Amino acid sequence: MFDNDIMWYWFTGALLFGILEVFLDGFVALGLAAACLFFGVLSNFSIIYQNMAAAHFVGLAAVIVATFFCIANRLFWGDRSTGPVSRLGNGFRDKIVGQRAVVKDPIINGQGSVEANGTVWKCRGVDAPAGFRVTIIDIEGNTLLVNRLGDE
Repeated sequence: MFDNDIMWYWFTGALLFGILEVFLDGFVALGLAAACLFFGVLSNFSIIYQNMAAAHFVGLAAVIVATFFCIANRLFWGDRSTGPVSRLGNGFRDKIVGQRAVVKDPIINGQGSVEANGTVWKCRGVDAPAGFRVTIIDIEGNTLLVNRLGDE
């Protein structure tokens, strides 16, 4: 059963795509790994799939990737207006908006970073030096929108 060279090519592809998934976002490599694994197992049972597997692989991989993408979007990014921050829960926006943060990297030309709740975030707002205290006024994707204290 394990002396089939084609099977090992598919399993190696599955392993490589699985490792690649660690470095990529969006479940694409994971879908390709699942398709490779499926065809690796299938290559042991059918001589037809040993010869035509590449053509069928493209179709199955597209279906698996689309399915993973749809599931991930529903689980992690159901509300596209809030972006990946929605993973932190529906009430997260209410918890962080209005809080104070400290500027970590100076806000220059409206871009910088702040520390809020022990996490460093990208931010946009009025220019401010490092160490300056700001108020979080909104979240846009993964970026906090901030105002200098007293500018509200």
